[in-house]
Amino acid sequence: MPNNKWDDEEIENLLRDFPKIQDKRPKAEVHKRVSQTQYVPKQPKRWLPLLVAVIAFLSISVLAISLLQQNGSDSSSSETENDDAGSMMTADEAQTEQTEQSGGDSEEAASMAIEEPEALRTAVYEQDLADAHILRIGLAEQGYVVPVSFIIPKQSVDETEPTSLELYEAFAEQIDESTLGFDEYHPYEGSLQQDGAVISHLLPEDHSYDQGSAATLLYLHSLEETFFAQEEIRVLDDSGEPAQLAHVGMVEPIIPGVQGQSYYLMASSTGDWYMAPSYGMSEASVDDALLALRQSPNDAFRSPVPDGVDYEIEMDGTNASLIFKETLDFEGLDGVEAMRMIESMALTAQSYGSALTIFNTVQAEWSGFDFTKQLELPIAPNRIDWPEK
Repeated sequence: MPNNKWDDEEIENLLRDFPKIQDKRPKAEVHKRVSQTQYVPKQPKRWLPLLVAVIAFLSISVLAISLLQQNGSDSSSSETENDDAGSMMTADEAQTEQTEQSGGDSEEAASMAIEEPEALRTAVYEQDLADAHILRIGLAEQGYVVPVSFIIPKQSVDETEPTSLELYEAFAEQIDESTLGFDEYHPYEGSLQQDGAVISHLLPEDHSYDQGSAATLLYLHSLEETFFAQEEIRVLDDSGEPAQLAHVGMVEPIIPGVQGQSYYLMASSTGDWYMAPSYGMSEASVDDALLALRQSPNDAFRSPVPDGVDYEIEMDGTNASLIFKETLDFEGLDGVEAMRMIESMALTAQSYGSALTIFNTVQAEWSGFDFTKQLELPIAPNRIDWPEK
């Protein structure tokens, strides 16, 4: 019968062989990856992966020791007690080491967050396009349209000043919609033409955009989001005449951005959260739309306003003033939640063509926003950086 007895030293050597969890990436790389990530309403706890690893480490250790004890049942009870005590001390030491490492990583992450708070931003701002083009595209999920803005470096585009159609035709087919958590919807069936600021979509006879009222609305809203910067979008049949769709009749020209939209949170199938306009569920005025953000309009959308936060709206022409009812301290909120709230308010105001000023905050400035003046409004939601060539 083989000798299955283990002493303290052998067990300690076995435990030391487990690899330590380390992250040797430079800060610059971590910053870059954080800035390209879609954030969830609750900021992830950076120590959770390490804690899970520690728990798994201890579980494996205990299981291994238990098996060794069973195989070595012919040893004396005093030897077993000594082995158990030695193994527990080793596990405690390992846990202490991992906890110290986790604490160091957490402190470093917190330091990075302080150094670069703008990394929390998820929308696109004017300064983001200094050396890049924007491809805004309406992606489909659960029958809803989510506008996603791909920031494409200028060196990745052949044309110096590409049109919306040129960007769409060059990059839309390369977008892996399913990996992002959306339905495979692009590129559009048929052909697209651009004449100045007018986009025309020529539908083939056997297109799939008329299979029901929901499919038709999804298609029309997707067109509006994809060619949001154009003055007019026309839907034509293959002969160039205005298309007839069963559920809407003859399709009138679409004028993008005429009707304001409230922006809520919506999860893709991968669990990532995006800002989505509430087509058909938005209020007629910007003040009512901003107030409506406090409640979800249906099960698909989530309110971007954290629990316990309330505010009122005052209007001066097209200028909206949002006043928190209790002085808001951003340090007391999850950073990602707070950013989602501010950006949803800003996107909603921008959608209605309104300026927005926010009052009654502890911080006069936070994460790049200056609350002593009108808020900097995004030009598009849901930024995703396109990889450079």
